[in-house]
Amino acid sequence: MVKIDRAFVTAGLLFLVLGMVLGFYMGASGDNKYLTVHVAILLGGFVVLTFYGVIYRLWPALKRGALVRAQFWIALIGALTVAVGAALIANQMGVAVAAAGSAFAILGAVLMLWIFSTRVGEA
Repeated sequence: MVKIDRAFVTAGLLFLVLGMVLGFYMGASGDNKYLTVHVAILLGGFVVLTFYGVIYRLWPALKRGALVRAQFWIALIGALTVAVGAALIANQMGVAVAAAGSAFAILGAVLMLWIFSTRVGEA
């Protein structure tokens, strides 16, 4: 996926807009029930995914191979699932979804570390 950097940044910016809309809602309504969801969307979604995109942009040699595509989807699914899981926790509906999302997010980070550490010398 040659444009993986753009895919990550685009996904990150979508999370930014979603997080900002949720933050606006919380501020306007005075209801902070979904503060953890807001944080999960902005940190796990916007910051992390955008940062992955920046890494791929700065080191183009990292973009080659099927593992890169897998890392994108695993990280994206992790960020989405953590946000949904945080919403479920806020509504006292359990932690299983957030735990699964966290596992995906961790796997995405481990894959990024692997890709970076094994290919950065080629850049």
